[in-house]
Amino acid sequence: MIKHPKTGFTLIELLVVIAIIAVLAAMLLPALNSAKQRAQAAGCMSNKKQLQLACITYTDDNNDALPFNPDQSATTVGSPPWVAGIMTWDKSTDNTNTANLTDPKLSCLAAYTPQPQIYWCPADTFISPYTQNGLGWEHRVRSVAMDAAVGGGNPVNGGAGSGYKPASNLSGDYPGGMFYATTASQLRSPGPSESWVFTDEHPDSIDDGILYTPPLFGTESSYGLFVELPSSLHNGADGISFADGHAEIHKWLDPRTAGKGVLFQSTSGDTSRISMVPNNPDLMWLAQHTPVQP
Repeated sequence: MIKHPKTGFTLIELLVVIAIIAVLAAMLLPALNSAKQRAQAAGCMSNKKQLQLACITYTDDNNDALPFNPDQSATTVGSPPWVAGIMTWDKSTDNTNTANLTDPKLSCLAAYTPQPQIYWCPADTFISPYTQNGLGWEHRVRSVAMDAAVGGGNPVNGGAGSGYKPASNLSGDYPGGMFYATTASQLRSPGPSESWVFTDEHPDSIDDGILYTPPLFGTESSYGLFVELPSSLHNGADGISFADGHAEIHKWLDPRTAGKGVLFQSTSGDTSRISMVPNNPDLMWLAQHTPVQP
């Protein structure tokens, strides 16, 4: 009987195959990551457009009034805010409660936004290490905040939590008082195509549904500080919508804005941790696209 020698791969052949697979994977992963980032950006822009369309429809149905946008997302002066709930890194039910987005008793935009996912950025998949185990959720329900200069607030200064704008700890940033548009017709400086309305907020900064952009003060070398940070989850860029209905992924220019990593610690209102030194072109851009007194 003739015995045939056993056939199979040699160790060298196996190593060569493994090396080829590793090279191919290294070549493909950047392309896959890039495709994923593009898909997330497209989804984010679509969400912002839908949210902005809801805002426009609400305004058309309410005699030109913009959605109510008080500090601390407070229900006050007989009106619920555009969105309810405070985002945190702990086990608060606000982090997962979609009723804050879709219940008309809690949100004045709810009737126009039946799908809660439009309040979320697909790139915002962060969950605090303190809450990720055993709770069964993959991300918080909201990534978006509204421009503090758009939408009404409590016109009577009743202190923190009453919905008055600006918040008491920010009054120094508005020495002449804060302007905020309560009707769409007041969005004239700049016009609707240049006035930002909704943005994703940095995961460490987001809390209520409002984001302040201090207005431009004096010279370009001293135009205020960030007190709340916009997001930069799209490879250093952010999803932003404008009053005329369009949305874009805006690329931040300054690494102090674009390079902020997630600390899983609340930084909202903590100017010592999230403020930027002067001459930040990104804050300049936001200030130029924030409504001022027409």
